[in-house]
Amino acid sequence: MIVELKGVTKLFPGVKALDNVDLTIRSGEILGLIGENGAGKSTLMKILSGVYANGTYEGQITIDGTPVAFSSPSDAESHGVAIIHQELSTFPDLTVAENLFVGHWPKAASGMVDWQRLNQMAQTWLDTVGAPCRADEKIGDLSIGTQQLIEIAKALSRQSKVLILDEPTSSLTPTESAKLFQLLRDLRLQGKAMVYISHKMEEIFALCDRLTVLRDGQTVCSFMTTETNPDGLIEHMVGRAIQNIYPPAPKRKFGNPILELNEYRARLPERAIVLGPLSFQIRAGEIFGIGGLLGAGRTELVKAIFGDETAEQLGGEVRFLDEVVKFLTPQAALRRGLSYVSEDRKGESILPERSLIENAGISRLAVFFRGLRINHTGETERARTRLGELSTKHSSLDQSISQLSGGNQQKVIIARAMDTDAKLIILDEPTRGIDVKAKSEIYEIIFQLATQGRSILMISSDLPELMALSDRIAMMREGQLMGILAREQFSQVALMQLAVGNARKEAMA
Repeated sequence: MIVELKGVTKLFPGVKALDNVDLTIRSGEILGLIGENGAGKSTLMKILSGVYANGTYEGQITIDGTPVAFSSPSDAESHGVAIIHQELSTFPDLTVAENLFVGHWPKAASGMVDWQRLNQMAQTWLDTVGAPCRADEKIGDLSIGTQQLIEIAKALSRQSKVLILDEPTSSLTPTESAKLFQLLRDLRLQGKAMVYISHKMEEIFALCDRLTVLRDGQTVCSFMTTETNPDGLIEHMVGRAIQNIYPPAPKRKFGNPILELNEYRARLPERAIVLGPLSFQIRAGEIFGIGGLLGAGRTELVKAIFGDETAEQLGGEVRFLDEVVKFLTPQAALRRGLSYVSEDRKGESILPERSLIENAGISRLAVFFRGLRINHTGETERARTRLGELSTKHSSLDQSISQLSGGNQQKVIIARAMDTDAKLIILDEPTRGIDVKAKSEIYEIIFQLATQGRSILMISSDLPELMALSDRIAMMREGQLMGILAREQFSQVALMQLAVGNARKEAMA
């Protein structure tokens, strides 16, 4: 099978997202589709998968030389094309099996759903991708990483001939990613055609046979992966060389503790994990990293600290700015000087149909607004300044945030966190799904915030990123603190030993 897209052009209000793009996908290969956020990758794949229906764009799609015109994702699916989106689309109150086969539930002779067969079929596919869950569990109770695996299982269950994966490992552990890579290699041997979108260079060069680079909505070049290297690929992506993605860590003098946990214990009802006892402190101007494998309890911890209304404190204390606190709501935490950027951008952060102005300023308004009327001119200028600092690509401040790429949406959310004058900013996977150039810019912003004396609590599954930015790193496992390492002790081996429980170090002051 050969899939070809020819002369594809797509317009959004005020911006040309794709400009006469050509793309070829062949059976038995993994094609890497590469480019910065906003380059047009996801838009192009949404056209191929029927999300953007025929007639909403110019150009032609052919499969084995025959023109096709998809009116919907289900239409594309019927032709063997399936997409796994970077932002997950699940029904949180349904079971894993119901989500996996939604619209395709097997029926018994009576015409009713055959639940036993449904669960058996689902479990087979869950085992295939190594998803750590049961078919009868409610999908909304599972981690984002597990939900990502379920989405992959769903696409595979449709017996698709063309599989599009948009940042599929963004929430997976190294072990889960390795299992996925082996699965994709097996599918390649079976003759499947795959498009792989990722900003992770090590994945691209380990997995992809051929690469096509988009920049500013246009095809820049296509070549075999063996014909280039990471530096050369980045240069094609951004139009210039980037010498080092990680800026040097600035020298700072740390101030008094901003946040302290003393024998803190908590749990969130929707998660089985119990946190703690945990004890550590974060000083003014310090970047404190938290690492660990998927399910270690990192996100649960910061949600509990930030005032998740379902969190239950079981013991110990949290001190913020030298006062014992127990935030009952996120708004209470915001008002005291904490800010939080969630890992779940779609589910917990963006207001999809609201403007960039509203999305960037809503937290600050929730904290400081006391009047009867909003100063719209002032809000516009604040948004323009903040988004400009983060080099956010957009056509208008009035456009809805859902029209931006995932990486540019993340910049808006980080701008929101910066705008509250918070003393401590919690960043949960802040560069998830963000291209190499944008990552470097966000790293600079994080260092600038720390230099200003703000404290940063950063969760990241990317160990090189965690080591490059953090002054100290705490590693967690199953809700427990396994140890805290200072910068001079950092190594991927040492951190992974703590993450898997093969070693334990005493926390440093």
